[in-house]
Amino acid sequence: MKYPVSAQYLLPEAYERVVRLVAEEKYIPAIKLVREATGLGLKEAKEYVDGLKGQVFAQQVPPEVQAKARAMIGEGRTKPAVKMVRAETGLGLRAAKDFIDALREGRVHAPADTGPGGLLSDRVRAFLAAGDHASAVALVCAETGMRPDEAERFVAALG
Repeated sequence: MKYPVSAQYLLPEAYERVVRLVAEEKYIPAIKLVREATGLGLKEAKEYVDGLKGQVFAQQVPPEVQAKARAMIGEGRTKPAVKMVRAETGLGLRAAKDFIDALREGRVHAPADTGPGGLLSDRVRAFLAAGDHASAVALVCAETGMRPDEAERFVAALG
């Protein structure tokens, strides 16, 4: 999946309406509005709206829930991550799935203040201090895109 196309010429009023439509899970009207406001084609407008989904829903998911979801995705537990996000946030099934897909595809970046100290290294150390090496590795994989062997080396260097 590509990152969203640029719609720099989308006026702030239209952008706010698109964001509101995405938050309401009204994706087709959002795509239509992007097309009307920018002249983008259907594919490009859809990519733009898809790119917004993660950002919009991330605002409704607390940093600690995002961190848990990233770790679960890193462990290959996508469906349980969707269920956990729904339970923790009250998002609907479609919104939670769209958020998890955005996390998995790297369209949502970890908030700077997530967990103790906010840094990935600090959050990895917290997992290690709790004796949870597997979650530490999964977190590194999910947030950096490293392969498991690379993440193992990263975690070992911190330990």
